[in-house]
Amino acid sequence: MNPAAAFVAALALLWGGLWGSFLNVVVYRVPAGLSVVHPRSRCPHCSTPITWWQNIPVLSWLMLRGQCFQCKAPISLRYPAVEVVAAALSLAVVQPWLPALLDAEFASWRLWLVILAEQAFVFCWLAIALIDADTFLIPDVMSLPLPLAGLALAAVVGAERGVSWQQSAAGSLVAGGGLWLVQWSYGRLTGREGLGFGDVKLLAGMGALLGIQAIPAVILAAAVQGLLFAVGYAALSGGKAMQERGLQSLRHLALPFGPFLVLAAVQWLLCQRMLLPLLQAYLDGQPLLGAG
Repeated sequence: MNPAAAFVAALALLWGGLWGSFLNVVVYRVPAGLSVVHPRSRCPHCSTPITWWQNIPVLSWLMLRGQCFQCKAPISLRYPAVEVVAAALSLAVVQPWLPALLDAEFASWRLWLVILAEQAFVFCWLAIALIDADTFLIPDVMSLPLPLAGLALAAVVGAERGVSWQQSAAGSLVAGGGLWLVQWSYGRLTGREGLGFGDVKLLAGMGALLGIQAIPAVILAAAVQGLLFAVGYAALSGGKAMQERGLQSLRHLALPFGPFLVLAAVQWLLCQRMLLPLLQAYLDGQPLLGAG
């Protein structure tokens, strides 16, 4: 990697780590109905405000040895883990655009808009996944703006991203409407709530960003990975977890679907720029590998 690319990669990691630190605040405060701006971050045990040097992503946790500087209460490993994941996702979003970003003739505000907007969506999805995993709820304040934001992005830089505003609008309507129909039908047939309306709003936002072509793959990948997680969870717990919950079978195990939707959407966003050209070359009858 040349020095310029390494510098951009380092900036992307730092940028993602900073946002990861903020996401920890969002995940803690939004479900509680608290402001994410005021007051400043503080220890949840002794309420001592956290200084700037105690709030450096990952490094502060390591320097403090996972303890509060004041009261020595343990700081959950989840905090630096979220920062690491956000940093990795930030770099992963930048990576496909790195050659164009380093090309002074091509780099423009439109390219920066694509990168920053996709990072914003991924960071928001990460926070939603964590909140849903904790509370089985997806806050409207985070999910409702996503369809409009995705449609606006497609209208401005759809050509650069390969998602037109028509594909964005269709993706949002089909994804949100289709999942709502599944949720409504399941409720009518079983008398129980399966998917929540939060998942419907979340998927509508994903459809707006990724386009209608991504929806079947995202739903299928989320369902399969959710099922595999449930089976693995039951196997590793030896059935004790289901017994403790009074469940008769695995099909009664309640899991938040949002994290699996987020996982599948991120996988599509990061992989489709590599896989779709290969698929298109195959459909066009072109060799996938160059002839020797």
